Amino acid sequence: MKKIILIILGVLTMANHLVNSDSPYLLQHADNPVNWYPWSEEAFEKAKRENKLIFLSIGYSTCHWCHVMEKESFENKEIADILNKYYVSIKVDREEMPDIDKYYQKVYQLMNKRAGGWPLTIIMTPDKKPFYAATYIPPHYSQFGPGLKEILTAIARDYQNNPQKIKEIANNFEQYFKENENRSLPKEKIDKSVLEKIINQVKEEFDFTYGGTKGAPKFPLESTLDLLIDVYMLSKNETVKKAIDVTLEKMAKGGIFDQIEGGFYRYSTDSKWEIPHFEKMLYNNANLPLVYLRWYKITGNELFFEVAKRSIDEMLHRYRDKNGLFFSASNADSEGVEGKYFVYEYDEVEKEFSKFDNKEELLNYFGIKKYGNFNGRNNPTINGKRPKNYKEALEVLKNIRKKRVFPFIDTKKITAWNAMMIKALFKISEFDESYKKQAIKTLEVLLEEMYKDKLYHSYNKNKNAKKEALLEDYAYLISSLVTAYEYTYEEKYLNLANKLINEAKKFKNKEWYMNESKTIKADYSDSSYASSLSVLANDFLDLAVLEFNFDYFNQAKEIVENGSFYIKNYPLFYATLTKAFLKIEFKEYVIKSSYPLYKENFSYPYILWKKGENFEICTIERCLGKSNDLKALLEEIQ
Repeated sequence: MKKIILIILGVLTMANHLVNSDSPYLLQHADNPVNWYPWSEEAFEKAKRENKLIFLSIGYSTCHWCHVMEKESFENKEIADILNKYYVSIKVDREEMPDIDKYYQKVYQLMNKRAGGWPLTIIMTPDKKPFYAATYIPPHYSQFGPGLKEILTAIARDYQNNPQKIKEIANNFEQYFKENENRSLPKEKIDKSVLEKIINQVKEEFDFTYGGTKGAPKFPLESTLDLLIDVYMLSKNETVKKAIDVTLEKMAKGGIFDQIEGGFYRYSTDSKWEIPHFEKMLYNNANLPLVYLRWYKITGNELFFEVAKRSIDEMLHRYRDKNGLFFSASNADSEGVEGKYFVYEYDEVEKEFSKFDNKEELLNYFGIKKYGNFNGRNNPTINGKRPKNYKEALEVLKNIRKKRVFPFIDTKKITAWNAMMIKALFKISEFDESYKKQAIKTLEVLLEEMYKDKLYHSYNKNKNAKKEALLEDYAYLISSLVTAYEYTYEEKYLNLANKLINEAKKFKNKEWYMNESKTIKADYSDSSYASSLSVLANDFLDLAVLEFNFDYFNQAKEIVENGSFYIKNYPLFYATLTKAFLKIEFKEYVIKSSYPLYKENFSYPYILWKKGENFEICTIERCLGKSNDLKALLEEIQ
């Protein structure tokens, strides 16, 4: 690909090889002085041909530290010259290629003995063998050690002077990586005692003052919370109830939730949920409302419903294209400053609140303090009971923001993440039917745009640049189709779910893989969102009981048995896989009915429903009984 000359504001600049990308993240780097390539054979062939090391940088468009590293290093001509002279530089959008990201996050984890993050920095030999891994690196030497300039220079010098040494390190790591990947964990004997293990882990790991797991930073851990709701419904354990209550309430009132416009930020940098990284990701704002709505149905706490509704409404308002699909995320920064759109100066709010006779009460309620809680400014939190003039004060805070520049929104549409949102829209339609229309509209557009000759993963604006679907797209779309069937009784959704789950078997060759080329294994860990393989296990179980299909059931059992080591030892952190096991162990039921049962308040977590005569309740193995009295039938489960 030839470099393209761009004239911007009268300045002659050279665009690199990212200029024709569809990814917003890659386009953000298209005019860097670094001669970036997208992930491509062209880049790898160049590295081999010119015997150059490969510099791989993985991030995403709304990542704060990715922008910091770009500004400090990738826009720095001195560092760019080193990269261009000694390396072939490759940029990857982790949202566009989550399989590539997953692979190199494992590389980082094995090299550094801790979890990675973004930006992810990998240096490889010309034949793609990694030997160095880091996350954010400052540009120059500091109290933390060598900067990117020093690291790049030293490695390039080592490779010139002693290439065999670098190759040996890379070969040794490759062997270590393969041994780790091929290591077979023992299949553990698991039974109902897993419930007790989860309860004990909650006692050990949870922060009962502020919620979530102990320490900082704190991530919402939607999958863990969802599992804990199951565990509470099965056990009625008060410790589990407290863990869920405290976590959901503290997040709802804390700074991780946008108290002014709604929606969750990605995570909290502190232990009190007060100071977030201000990115808003579609997956958080789909999966957290599902948890909040489930817990609202159990507790009746209106706070939980309000938070779920405001999150979903914010996604509908600001993160949806005119056709009906949802965008992937928004940035933490605006005008080059983290949180600038979202936080408030004390004086600007105090001045506007002076028109209220309960000014001090309102300032305290929204957590607006003289010295702030975020770099001298205020990220609003909720404190105490809702005062009079609350709605008027909220409008004042919204109006202050209207004068500001909203952060960049990544308009990429991702199949898996849209499927998550579809599920949330159906779930909230239990309480407001108007959301069901939105759920159906999004699902129909998603199928029209992303499932024609085959299923696709994502695209931004160029529909010809769609990425092929990954296991996660199948897993989450099947899950949303099952939900769509339950809420509409439209057979077409159930039929398509069956079709897709059989198509998804192409990702399996003894083991399951993230991609169709079977180069990157699927794993069981719930990281940013639930493991695609674990979601698929739940899909197999749901469809098994809906269709009385033992092949599906056995496929799910195999996935669960292969991951039994994690269920036995770390159930809280392999929550979605553990959920699949509990469905098998405690049994999943289906109720045949003439109308969808989503408005029923079931006290048991694993109940589906399908179209039929009122009312018959079955497991995959047998039907337990039939009655016109649904309540009497449900007593059979208890």
